[in-house]
Amino acid sequence: MNYLLVTDIFGKTAHLTQLALQLRNRVRMCDPYMGQIQLPTNESAQYQHFLNECGHDTYFERVHFTLTTIKRPTTIIAFSAGASAAWRAQAELHNPFIKQLIAFYPSQVRHHLSLNANIPCRFIFPHSEAHFDIKPVVAALNEKERVECSISEYAHGFMNALSENFDLNAYKYFTSHLLANETSSAQSIPN
Repeated sequence: MNYLLVTDIFGKTAHLTQLALQLRNRVRMCDPYMGQIQLPTNESAQYQHFLNECGHDTYFERVHFTLTTIKRPTTIIAFSAGASAAWRAQAELHNPFIKQLIAFYPSQVRHHLSLNANIPCRFIFPHSEAHFDIKPVVAALNEKERVECSISEYAHGFMNALSENFDLNAYKYFTSHLLANETSSAQSIPN
């Protein structure tokens, strides 16, 4: 299986590069900064940097374009702003090589609940979000065909070592399941 890692607002980082190496197969990355390494800052400053340098709509366009270039069976693993961009992009495409989307803490999907899944989509939400109630979002997404959602016990950013909410145990847990289920469906990733 090939993978496309769609980054969060921090872009391409050493930590995400390590995840790519662990996946052992062909891995591409799509990030808001077109491969430019960013100097890590606190999350608030990084979010403002993301909005200034790219923003949600431009990131969606970059992800959408990247998905059109996929020519081998590929699983998308996406995080935060990247997960929301991937959700939007997959809804507009019918690329038979894209096999599934595994999306971690995609908070911006709340603005795109009218979209549908063209591929199996597995959303792993944090236990809560500061700016909205995730339960109605999860309920709306779970009504859709090919979509499965779960609410984890972790906070937004638990897979990113640069996030104040990084949780090493959660990272190891979900990474081990990604590695163990490389050829399985998105539904095989546990809560």
